[in-house]
Amino acid sequence: MGVGLAITDPRLQDNPLVYVNRGFEEITGYSREEVLLRNPRFLQGAETNKEQLEVIRQAILSGRPSTITIKNYKKDGSTFWNQFTISPILDSDGDPLYFIGLQLDVTQEMEERRASTEQIRQLSNLDPITRLLNMSRFRELMHAELLKAESEKKTAAVFHVNLNRFRYINESYGESTGNELLWQVAGRLRSSFAEETLMCRSFADEFIVLVSDISDPLFIHTLALGLSDALHEPYVLAGEEIQIGFGMGISLFPDDGPDVTQLLKHAELALKEAKEEALNGPHYFDYYLMDKLLERVSLEQKMARALADGQFELHFQPKVDSATVNLTGYEALIRWKDPIQGYIPPNTFIPIAEDTGFIVELGEWVLREACRANKQWQDNGFPKLPISVNVSAVQFRHPQFLRTVENVLKETGLAPQYLELEVTESLLNNPVIIKETLVALQERGISLSVDDFGTGYSSINYLKSLPLQVLKIDRAFIQETPCSERDSLLLLSIIQLGKSLGMTVLAEGVETKEQFDFLQKHGCDQIQGFYYSRPLNVSDMEKLLKERKINPLDHMDSA
Repeated sequence: MGVGLAITDPRLQDNPLVYVNRGFEEITGYSREEVLLRNPRFLQGAETNKEQLEVIRQAILSGRPSTITIKNYKKDGSTFWNQFTISPILDSDGDPLYFIGLQLDVTQEMEERRASTEQIRQLSNLDPITRLLNMSRFRELMHAELLKAESEKKTAAVFHVNLNRFRYINESYGESTGNELLWQVAGRLRSSFAEETLMCRSFADEFIVLVSDISDPLFIHTLALGLSDALHEPYVLAGEEIQIGFGMGISLFPDDGPDVTQLLKHAELALKEAKEEALNGPHYFDYYLMDKLLERVSLEQKMARALADGQFELHFQPKVDSATVNLTGYEALIRWKDPIQGYIPPNTFIPIAEDTGFIVELGEWVLREACRANKQWQDNGFPKLPISVNVSAVQFRHPQFLRTVENVLKETGLAPQYLELEVTESLLNNPVIIKETLVALQERGISLSVDDFGTGYSSINYLKSLPLQVLKIDRAFIQETPCSERDSLLLLSIIQLGKSLGMTVLAEGVETKEQFDFLQKHGCDQIQGFYYSRPLNVSDMEKLLKERKINPLDHMDSA
């Protein structure tokens, strides 16, 4: 039956075998004649578990039965897993006459169980979508690789890659298509590096690769360019060919850090720099990025105090009707006047406020101050004109945003028709999420505009279906007009698009008479820019409000 039977006699010296059956012979490879009167320890070897042997020894000493699974050795030196049960045969006084041992070769079952356990262990170390390492296992293996590189005086490099518009792909095409994109990116990573290269999907649409054992540091740039070329190739998703941008940051060992934590941190800083600057290719860490990080941390710490201390102020940039050159409204723009640094540019502190969530509190302050100023000007007899306020996507998605707007209007007494909220084009990629809020704002009489149109990825269908009244063309489309025929045609197309949707079209960043003439000729409703006025402080804005028509360049020297 394939079961080994062995009997030992404890009354003889060393408790030797006195009987074995054929099953024993088949399992162990030993003949009966070779094993009789020998202690069964000849089945043991280097891989035999000593703790399990101790279980059997205690069973023999106490004269009780026991079962273990232990690795034993055959005559030819190979091993097998032995499920071994020992039972005593006692005399009338309770002393053992014999010990009967039953052997069952369970090698196949143990190996299958071991393989299954190993598979589970491996799966726990892998990202389920890409089959790359997960971050935890990647860090463990990276630590070992860096120790090896240090001992061998070799260079290593960390590549940190982040995809652009991944959220857009997920929301537009569905999660399964997003997962397919991640799988394809992982495939391109694998094909760009040697088979044993460590790589992981660290988070959502971010990937990290460690290349170690590098003798020539120049080879790192060759790898980086190869990876960049591979990732620039279009992807086929949902039957469409789609181009996906990305950012890539690189840190080097040991120059940029001696350990896992610093190298990952520095590669991430290089990646953020690449994304912020829209760099189209690999970007290497430099210690000036640490200075930027320290500056950022300093601004984070100072921002809340600055608001409490009244360091923020509003400036106002007029909007002009292109046909009549009359004032049609003004945009409120936040400025931070630090007592030591002076004016800190908005493009420096606003992204930090958005990342930290402070933009919600700061944006509420801007909204309240803008409404308060406009109401005060109206009460002072100045023309009743709408004031526009930029709204961050972080603010807009906040569950209390609508209530905040209502409270501000109630507190300041400003009529809703004199408030215009500007939302960025990228926010329109979530129409299901934002439509309810947009409709609620419109129902309250508040005007809504799309800011920086042309720089995002919104669908024209969203412009048609969402309650938006004003289309603001980004300054990037104005700068080369009318000198550039291509830009002029593109600008004309945007104007016609806005008109066809029944929207008021406003061009920002207008700086020259030639630009103004072009926009006026082709039906752009309003303009905003240095050609008529820079952003003005409160007192200069009040001077301007005394007349609704302004002359070009009159206010170019105003701060």
